[in-house]
Amino acid sequence: NTIKPPFFRFLKNQAADFAAAVSLDCPPAPKPFTVKCIQMHIESLQPMLVEDSSHLTVLDCTTGRLVLKVLDIQGRVAKTVVTSMEEGNQRIALNMSDLRSGVYVLNAFFRDSFIKSFRFTKQ
Repeated sequence: NTIKPPFFRFLKNQAADFAAAVSLDCPPAPKPFTVKCIQMHIESLQPMLVEDSSHLTVLDCTTGRLVLKVLDIQGRVAKTVVTSMEEGNQRIALNMSDLRSGVYVLNAFFRDSFIKSFRFTKQ
């Protein structure tokens, strides 16, 4: 099965007609967009096995008050830490030496909104 010359000329003419009818001018590429950060992101609590101190790695896009509530395994508040946040990447040191050995949950609140929860063990 070979294509006969008249049919080939027909296809070639159709392609030429299509190319003439279609504009090959492309619209300009869209400008890159940026994502506006409206709150904060807490990456991690390190270490998860705590002796005396730990730290939070935080990316904050706005200023505000960060409240950290440490709860024991029964849900009682064992410690509350309040700190002022500035824009940018930050590392917040946490003194955990006053806690007894056991399992705890750290809940983070920013501007009265819950952000994230971490479970850790105090040795």
